[in-house]
Amino acid sequence: MNKPPLVLHICCAPDEAWVVNTLEKHYNLFCFFCNPNISPQKEYQFRLQEAQTVANRFNVPFFSDPYQPDSWEKAIEGFENTPEGGERCKRCFLLRLGRTAEFCRKMNLPSFTTVMSISPHKKISLLNETGKIAASNYDVNYECFDFKKKNGFQQSIILSKKLGLYRQDYCGCRLSMAERDLRKRRQQENLLKKSDHG
Repeated sequence: MNKPPLVLHICCAPDEAWVVNTLEKHYNLFCFFCNPNISPQKEYQFRLQEAQTVANRFNVPFFSDPYQPDSWEKAIEGFENTPEGGERCKRCFLLRLGRTAEFCRKMNLPSFTTVMSISPHKKISLLNETGKIAASNYDVNYECFDFKKKNGFQQSIILSKKLGLYRQDYCGCRLSMAERDLRKRRQQENLLKKSDHG
């Protein structure tokens, strides 16, 4: 069977593993790791290595974009204080999916998608919208998938545990890391209040 080529924008190894596992029978896959949003650099390098490990395991060609965090800072400038899932995320998606579309054009590969739709925290409508805009800018196709369907998120957790993959607890950017830290502090404060009240 002659499988059509498809580039996967990769954000992290657990999402990558489940999507590659799901699509490899139907597509000739290429993995493209593009995440200038990830902070700090040590975290970026770790996620990059994990993603490379998954691609090697499934025997899928793997490429990565140069790490340019300044491009992300520029893209979200003025929207730093907007909540996760809003305008700052839209601009982040446009940057990363735009770079993926550019990669497709450069490699003469006609179509791409992103593994991010597996996350329950990512709006599928926003991913599809930004993916289509990015694709049209480079005259390639964005394939709309919703990898949350058929219990995809839970399946990805099971598979990543089986493969021993690192599962991060924040999206990747310094702003989502600060939001995570705030959530943790509030949870601890609430627990302390409960224990005080016995």
